[in-house]
Amino acid sequence: MRDFDARRLSGQEAVDLLTELGVWRRLIDGAIAKTAKRVDDTAAHTYGSDRSAAELCSRLVGVGSGEAKRAIEVAAKLESLPATDAAVRSGKLSGRQADLIASAAAEDPSIERDLIKVASKGMKPLRDACVAARAGEDQVQRSKRQRALQFIRSWTNLDGMLEGHFAVPPEAGGPIKALLDEGTRRRFREARRSGVRESQDIYAADVFIEALVGNPTAVADVTADDAAPEPKPASKPRPSYTVHVGIDHEVLKRGSALPGETCEIAGTGPVNVEWVRSLLGTAFVTAIVKRGKDITTVAHLGRHIPAELRTAMIVSGRECSIEGCTGREYLELDHCEVDYAKGGPTARWNLAWLCSIHHTRKTQGWILGPPDPETGKRRLDPPRNETGRAA
Repeated sequence: MRDFDARRLSGQEAVDLLTELGVWRRLIDGAIAKTAKRVDDTAAHTYGSDRSAAELCSRLVGVGSGEAKRAIEVAAKLESLPATDAAVRSGKLSGRQADLIASAAAEDPSIERDLIKVASKGMKPLRDACVAARAGEDQVQRSKRQRALQFIRSWTNLDGMLEGHFAVPPEAGGPIKALLDEGTRRRFREARRSGVRESQDIYAADVFIEALVGNPTAVADVTADDAAPEPKPASKPRPSYTVHVGIDHEVLKRGSALPGETCEIAGTGPVNVEWVRSLLGTAFVTAIVKRGKDITTVAHLGRHIPAELRTAMIVSGRECSIEGCTGREYLELDHCEVDYAKGGPTARWNLAWLCSIHHTRKTQGWILGPPDPETGKRRLDPPRNETGRAA
């Protein structure tokens, strides 16, 4: 690959090589899935700070944790589907194709070989065949199965925007899609009348946001030279929610943020100062007024008043404190320096965020190390036995 230059290939050579590379990729993906499952079976991910085999695979291979988790699940399904497993081992099926076949053949293994043949025609024919294979599935069982498979996952991308992926049963998916489609068409017609041209994706996102939280971007276009406009009325009342905003003292007084100053949602990213002001009275807002890096005042705006210490911990960085872990969900505050059972005080210096998995390990006797002077992260090592080796 160091010397590879695709520009030297003729068109047919490019097609031939792409065909060969497709086989290589399918073989490698299959091997990765089986190896990651072995890590899961042996709990080898616990040798380090990774919370799961999927997380370790994500880190070492460079894929999303969701993709790694799905690969492990597919590898487990293939153990009971020898024909599909053989097709993966020979490079005929991708991980996604194997997943579709395994899911459809779980209830009726007799259709496995037919689906493998259809897979050679492409993803859409295979998907259609898998849907058709489930046409006779008992509706009650289908609903239970789909209920177990529904999910919503979200994360913050490099631009500070919330991204996500979801799957919901068709009973909910149908109305959601109808809402998005109709709202997108409405937005398109309104924009066309006003002479504005934006992508359908932008309109769909507007509809999605409005359906959940009303109209939170009413002042998103404010600039330093413009007076703040009156917020547009939301199409419906906003639901109650809590937002933790970290804002420098001078920014709060001035009403705008200069380069290097802070006005951000903790754990998410920078936000418009006027947007924060527009939320007052319509959401529970916890404003953390800061001078430099030190929190000097904790002001709770609204009816909901959380503990000041918890508020300070949230704003200072709501992420698992263990080295190599970036978990931001299901976090727990742990007495990190002196255990609570040993009289450790509930003070900021004695608290650290731990994800549920690392918190459980610490409770089981794993050893929490001191914070790294640069990153603030800590090692979490297995407990030692009498010989001094990791148990």
